Amino acid sequence: MQTGNLYKSWRSEGMNDIGPSEMANFRRIEEIFLSLTRSYDYQEIHTPTIEPLHLYTATRVLSPQLLHRVYSFLDWDGWSGERVVMRPDSTVPAARLFTESEDEISRLCYVQPVYRFSTDDQPRELWQCGVELFGIPAVEADVELLVLLLEFLQKVGLSKNQYHIDISHAGMMQLILNNTGMNLEDQRRLYATLLVGKNISKEEFSMEDSIVSSLELLSQIKGRSSEYVLNLRSLLKDSISDREGIEQSVAELESVSKILSESEVNFNILPGTTANFDYYTGVTFRVLIHDVECVSGGRYDLLTESLGAKTTPASGFAVDLMKLAQFSG
Repeated sequence: MQTGNLYKSWRSEGMNDIGPSEMANFRRIEEIFLSLTRSYDYQEIHTPTIEPLHLYTATRVLSPQLLHRVYSFLDWDGWSGERVVMRPDSTVPAARLFTESEDEISRLCYVQPVYRFSTDDQPRELWQCGVELFGIPAVEADVELLVLLLEFLQKVGLSKNQYHIDISHAGMMQLILNNTGMNLEDQRRLYATLLVGKNISKEEFSMEDSIVSSLELLSQIKGRSSEYVLNLRSLLKDSISDREGIEQSVAELESVSKILSESEVNFNILPGTTANFDYYTGVTFRVLIHDVECVSGGRYDLLTESLGAKTTPASGFAVDLMKLAQFSG
């Protein structure tokens, strides 16, 4: 019988059912997450499935290069229509909710799907559980999020030898790339080159030999704990004009690496962990379970400002719930 192919035709591409046994594990993880976040004083929210496209473009979550990854259509209203998207991210709506409140500090959490178009076999509906922390400055908030995340991973049943964490600092990379004198678009291209570990061509990017050498060294160094941070500080202290900014970035990395070292978690400090060059401003991180990325997050201090509100320290993370469920339970 060819029922498999027949049933596949009755399901939209990239959309999957969650069967009874999977649903039981889904609920188990969800309950652990919500119980834990409540103990940290996070409040659960739910945001609309359909959002205006300009909400995501104005906040730089969706660059022109990423527009092909969202479900977008016109929401007709009489003779005109607004371009809308199916929610590709939960952080921006959470930030909007925060800016509409009068709170100075807000801890928000959610369990809801996001929708991202893909031409390969990857799911297009992604169930996420995540947290967003507004109003707490760097280091203090970064540490809170990582402590919460590590406790969550432990409670769902993961041992420390099953996963590792990559961390980086987006603000530091922006300072480094701005020091090259290139325009923003070339900085984005150079960052993408560094992210995947490709060789840097000084002809392609029109840079001096000394800058190329520093960037290549930076892209090749992977480390952890204080030794890497000392090497990083030594590499950058004389080559970047904004020494105060670099020192602050390195100090923030140092604080986060200290927490991970004390927790005896396997981790690396990398040049970058996320492809979104414009969005993040501070420490970023991702969790890979058996080399599968299941968690990503970081600091985005300019998000509320892009929504027309005052600049507010902000950071958070999102967990791919279904990927996590494959490795726990």
